[in-house]
Amino acid sequence: MSALPPRRALALGAALIGGAALLTPLGIASLRRSGAERVEPPAAGPVAPASAAAALADGGQLVEDGGASLLADGGNGLLEGGGDAGAAPFEKPVWSAASRAAAYGGLSSDACDREMKRRGIPHAPAARGAPLVDRPVRLTGALHGVTFRGDGVAKPRSTSPFDIADCRLVLALDDLAAFLATRGIAEVVHVSIHRPAPAGAVAPKKKKKAQAKPQASKKAPKGAGKAAKPGGRPPKKPAPAPARPSQHALGLAIDVAALVKADGTRLEVKADWHGAIGAPPCGPGSEPKEPTPQAIELREIVCAVHASGLFNVVLTPNANEAHADHFHFDIKRDAHYFLLE
Repeated sequence: MSALPPRRALALGAALIGGAALLTPLGIASLRRSGAERVEPPAAGPVAPASAAAALADGGQLVEDGGASLLADGGNGLLEGGGDAGAAPFEKPVWSAASRAAAYGGLSSDACDREMKRRGIPHAPAARGAPLVDRPVRLTGALHGVTFRGDGVAKPRSTSPFDIADCRLVLALDDLAAFLATRGIAEVVHVSIHRPAPAGAVAPKKKKKAQAKPQASKKAPKGAGKAAKPGGRPPKKPAPAPARPSQHALGLAIDVAALVKADGTRLEVKADWHGAIGAPPCGPGSEPKEPTPQAIELREIVCAVHASGLFNVVLTPNANEAHADHFHFDIKRDAHYFLLE
C-alpha cells in the first residue's frame, strides 16, 4: 500500500452488539494535520435493560457464527474525501450490558466452558501456575487459522504461566482471530497473557447487590471517648488492604507485540506504529508521524477492534512509554466503560 493522498480518509468498522453485525464508519487518519482530540476518561454509559450474559447465563448460545461476522468488512474501506469532506467521524463505543466485553465478563465459569466447547475452541485446562485466574486454560491450536504465540515466553506445548488465559478472554480472542483472519493475519505474537500477581494479591470477589437493612441503634464501644491511659498501648492499626491484581494476573489481558500475515509480512507495534504519546489512536489527530502502509493498517485494526466493544480497554503506544512495543487488550468483569488510549 502506498501513502494516501491528503484528501483521502479511512473508514472502518463494524460493531457487534448482542451478536448482530452493525457497520459503523470509523475515520481514523485523515492524512492532514488536525487538532488533537484526547480520549475522554472512562465513564459509566447507559446500561441496556437486559444483559447478554444474563440471557446466556446457564447454557444459552452467544453468537451462532462464533464471532466470524465481527467487523464484517474486515475493518477495510477507503473513502475518497471530497473538497471539504474531511475524515469520517470516529464513534466511540458506548458501554451496555449487551456489549461483547460485558457478555463475556458476566459469564459464569461453567457457562464459559460450555461456550468454548460449543465453538470447538482447542484448549486444555491449566492445572497450576495461575492461582488468581478463575477458569485457567491454554490454547492448544489455532483459532480461525490464527495462531497465538508468546515471544520467548510461550512455546508450543509450553507449561509457561505466561500463556495461561481465563476462558472469558479466550472467547474474546476467538472473535479477534475471526476478524484478523479477514485481514490475512496468520499469527499473533504476544508479550504475555497471564503474568503472576505480586505477593499478597487476591482475586476480586464478585460484587453482590446491596440489600437494605433496618437501621439499628448502635451502642458506643466500651471505653469510647475516654483518653488513653498514660503508658498504655496505642490502638492497633487496621491491616493494609491486599494488593489489587492486574488484569494479566487474572488471565483477562493480552499484550500484542506483532501481527504476522500468511505471506510473512510482519506488522511490528514498536517499529510500525509511528504514534506520539498523548495523541488519540483513532479519530481526528490520530494520523501517524510516518503514514506507512503498516502504520495505517495497524490503526485500522486497533480502531475497528475498539469500536466493536470486544474489549473494555485498548492501550496503544500513544498511552505511555510502558506500551511502546505492544497493544494491550483486556476484559474487566466489573467495568462499565470502554477506554482507548
